[in-house]
Amino acid sequence: MNKKPIIGIIGKVKPKYENDLWHRIDEVDEIRYLIVKHGAIAITLLPTEITTKFNDNDIKDNKILTKEEKEDLYRQIELCDGFILQGGLYSCNYEIEIAKKIIELNKPLIGICAGFNNILRALGTNVILDKDKKHDIYDKNYRHKIKICKNTKLYNIVKKDIMEVNSIHSMIATKELVSPYAKISSYSEDGLVESFEISNKKFIIGVKWHPELMLEEEYVDRLFREFISSCNPN
Repeated sequence: MNKKPIIGIIGKVKPKYENDLWHRIDEVDEIRYLIVKHGAIAITLLPTEITTKFNDNDIKDNKILTKEEKEDLYRQIELCDGFILQGGLYSCNYEIEIAKKIIELNKPLIGICAGFNNILRALGTNVILDKDKKHDIYDKNYRHKIKICKNTKLYNIVKKDIMEVNSIHSMIATKELVSPYAKISSYSEDGLVESFEISNKKFIIGVKWHPELMLEEEYVDRLFREFISSCNPN
């Protein structure tokens, strides 16, 4: 009997609002749905720090993980065949540390929006704030065009030169920030990096858009089908 791959969705910390009794960590159900739809098992990976105070923005987390906290994260990684770094308004060092280890182990990984940012941080670069907020359009139905670069894994998966994607992010990446560290696979019409991949790894792709909000698009199924296939433990 073939075993289904196990995909670890890295949990995203939410801020504790004034009337909340609990701190919460999120997993986007549309991502879980795509994983299950394409033949895998989804689990959520959680921070290992003994704290309920995490970073509350997507720019800089000053928390330094201890050796024990890192080792506990690595044990979670051992459980999984592939990983999703989710989008969100906040990023923590445990997400970057997980990304570093996944890259080192050459396990499949998709980084979505803030996950895109955290893969770049794991590689030693960063993103910058979009001061004009041209790409922060909080609308599920909004689309803009991106150009897919040929001779990339993304192009081979989606088989398109041009795609339309959503745009719900406050942090952006330029060619200069990305190209020394990863292979750029698509650009927005204003020249910003919309996706990248790491050529010498099994399957590591970062995308700025949210494929989980475009379930009707065939290329979303193509992307997750190829990702899950690369995670197959058999």
